[in-house]
Amino acid sequence: MPSIHEFVCDFFVTSFEPVSLFKRLRDSLMKKTLFALLFAPLLSLAQAPVTGLWRASLATHGGELPIQFEINSGSKSGNLDIKLVNGAEKSTLGESYFRADSLVVPFDLYEAELVFLATKATEMKGYFVKKRNGKTAYRLPVSALAGPADRFLNLQPATVNVSGKWMADFYSDATNHSPGVGVFEQEGNQVTGTFLRTSGDYRYLQGNVSGDSLFLSYFDGSGINMLRAKVKGTQLTGRFTSGLSGVRTVEAKFDPAAALPDLKKLSFLKPGFDRIDFKLPTTSGEQISLQDERFKNKVVVIELMGSWCPNCLDESRYLAPFYQKYKEKGVEVIGIAFENSADIAVAGPKINNFQKKIGISYPLLFAGTAEDKTIEKVLPMLSKMNGYPTTFIIDKKGIVREIHTGFSGPGTGKYYADWITDFEHTIQSLLAEK
Repeated sequence: MPSIHEFVCDFFVTSFEPVSLFKRLRDSLMKKTLFALLFAPLLSLAQAPVTGLWRASLATHGGELPIQFEINSGSKSGNLDIKLVNGAEKSTLGESYFRADSLVVPFDLYEAELVFLATKATEMKGYFVKKRNGKTAYRLPVSALAGPADRFLNLQPATVNVSGKWMADFYSDATNHSPGVGVFEQEGNQVTGTFLRTSGDYRYLQGNVSGDSLFLSYFDGSGINMLRAKVKGTQLTGRFTSGLSGVRTVEAKFDPAAALPDLKKLSFLKPGFDRIDFKLPTTSGEQISLQDERFKNKVVVIELMGSWCPNCLDESRYLAPFYQKYKEKGVEVIGIAFENSADIAVAGPKINNFQKKIGISYPLLFAGTAEDKTIEKVLPMLSKMNGYPTTFIIDKKGIVREIHTGFSGPGTGKYYADWITDFEHTIQSLLAEK
């Protein structure tokens, strides 16, 4: 759909096509010359929002989910620097821009965007638009106001403190239970933290305690998560909603010794196998295999991932500088991408964008769709994949020495630091082997 700017320009050009002057003006407009710069303010209704902290409310199946973002002055092009705020993280995945009377905040890795009607300086309304392979999957209404500092509103003085570790059970029915570890920090009624899961953590949850209730939310253009729970003594009971329709009951107990199962034992090779093999293309068509010369007598790290996966984003952000540090010492890294489309013409640009934004210099290979049948075809020796990412560490002889399910990212604090220490210790030990 053309913008108001484009519509008005087209009107003038087509109405006076016979006149050479307007032909020249049309050409000038198409090239964004001085005429366009002078008349753009008159042809667009967009008004720049005030800078500073904003609070938005996203209409989800779990209720109004609060998100926060920070608007700063942008570049000379007139675009704004907009960063999502989730706990200690401030991030965006694309450059915000004006489109006619709308402000667009893109999350290009996740095929999503926030689109606000930007006609007021301190208030905006619009939609969160989620796409799938270029087509709109769904839209959720969103409204935003400048100024509110609290994540959740209408708060009562906190009568409980949730700081510490909680052993949690997530379940949707009597047969569908899975463990989690809640790790929270509370100051006054402000709370930050996350849940560690076997498939990866919930990144930077942020929210508030109001009376005896805990409210947490997270939004990054991919993850749309919210917890609403009651706290009574050492017990926590609530409802966790995610995405477009996900709902789980959460029951947790305060437990300083809370821990997940051993994440190195959840995925394993089938009996009779001690190594893996594959031959897969890069987005440019180059076929890469573990049998290639560059991997011989090397310690190799293989990450099963997807450009759509926030936990994979966290691990890849770690692996990119790790590779630069260790590649001259005899380490290679490969990313195997399972995407939302089986067509490399569709998935390839997403993989390339992921690689470019993070600064990955090791190869990313395209494996097909993120489905069990695809994984079985690509890696038939793997018993089961339990979550994204899943990471293999292979020794110089090509033997799989470790398979780690999920990833505890920077939002988990100490767990992230511990993972790095353990991972790099393993790599160094394998490098020292003859």
